[in-house]
Amino acid sequence: MAELKLKGVTKKFDNVTALKNIDLDIKDGEFFVLLGPTGAGKTTTLRCIAGLDYPEEGEIVLGGDTVNSVIPAERDVAMVFQYYTLYPHLNVRENLEFPLRSKKRNLSEDEIDKRVLEAARILHIEDKLHHNVTELSGGEMQRVGIGRAIVRQPRLFLMDEPLSNLDAKLREGMRAELARLHIDMGETFLYVTHDHVEAMTMADRVGILNEGEILQVGTPDEIYNTPATTFVATFVGSPQINVILAEVKGDFLNLPSLGINVDLTSKQKAALDGRQEILYGVRPEDVEVIKGNDKDHSSQVYFKQSMGAEDIVNLKCGEGTLRALVEPHLKLKEGDDVSFSLDIERVHIFDLESGLALR
Repeated sequence: MAELKLKGVTKKFDNVTALKNIDLDIKDGEFFVLLGPTGAGKTTTLRCIAGLDYPEEGEIVLGGDTVNSVIPAERDVAMVFQYYTLYPHLNVRENLEFPLRSKKRNLSEDEIDKRVLEAARILHIEDKLHHNVTELSGGEMQRVGIGRAIVRQPRLFLMDEPLSNLDAKLREGMRAELARLHIDMGETFLYVTHDHVEAMTMADRVGILNEGEILQVGTPDEIYNTPATTFVATFVGSPQINVILAEVKGDFLNLPSLGINVDLTSKQKAALDGRQEILYGVRPEDVEVIKGNDKDHSSQVYFKQSMGAEDIVNLKCGEGTLRALVEPHLKLKEGDDVSFSLDIERVHIFDLESGLALR
C-alpha cells in the first residue's frame, strides 16, 4: 500500500494546459474517485501518476518517494483501462500470468500459480481459468483485466473508467464488486469516472475535476450536501439541482423566473455580504409537492417522468419550471394543479459571478 501526493502538478500539450497546479493527497488504503466530465483531465492525471506522461511542473510522491523521473515499470503501480486490453490468443489463466512472467520479476512457478489462483478467487472467476477470453462476457473480461492488476500486488491501483463499456445492470453489479474488492484487499485505489453515481456509491472521498482544476475534495456526503461551486452542485445529483437567479429584497429573495418570494435564514442573510443578486440552488428532493393549495406556492405539473420508486415532476411556475421528486402514490399527471414549498434550511446560495458557494 502507499500514500499518493500530487503537489502543484501542471501538464501541457502544446498550447493547451490539461492540468493546472493540481494538489491531491490520497491516503494509504483509500478508495479515491476523481470525478469530472469528458476532457476534464482525469486520464491525464492517471497517466502522469503511472509515468506514461510527465508533468512540466510539480511533484508526484508515492509512498514518500518522488517518482517524477522514475520510469513506469519501476513505479509499482497497476493501471486498469476502460478497454479490457486482454490477449485474445491466450486463455484466462495465461492472461493473468502474463504480467508475472517478466524477467525483472523472477517469480517461481509456485508463486505465479499462487497469485493467479488468489486473484481468481477474489474475482470469482476460478471456473473460467481455462476458457478463451473470447468466450467471456463483458463483465468477465473486465474481471480478468482487474485480475491482471491484482496479481502484480502493486502499491497503487489506477482505474480509468473501467465500467463505462458495460451495460447499466452489469455496471451496477460491478460497482458493488469493486467496493467489496477494495474492502477485502485494503489497497489504495484511484478511480476516475464521469459517472457521479459510481463516485458517490464507491468512494471514501471524491475529487471534482473540471478543465484541469480541482474544484472540491470531500466525502460523498460533503460533495452532495455542501457543494463548493455551482458546477459541483449541478454535476452531482440526479435529477439535477434547480439553479435559479434570485434578487435580494431585504429579508427575502425574489425568484423572478418563478414569480415567487422565498424567505432567507439568518445564516443565508449573513453570507450575502451586500450582494443584490445571487444564484439559488434547490435539490428536487427539497421541493415538497401536494395536490391542492395548502403549500406556499401554486403551480401546475408540466410533465412527469416515472422512475419506479419515485417520480420526477417538472412544475410550471410563473415563466419558469422547477424540478421536484415526489412519491408515486400522489399519482400526479400533466396538467394537475398542485402547490409546493421549499426547504429553505437545505437550499444552497452561490455568488452570481464566480459560482462559489456562499457560506
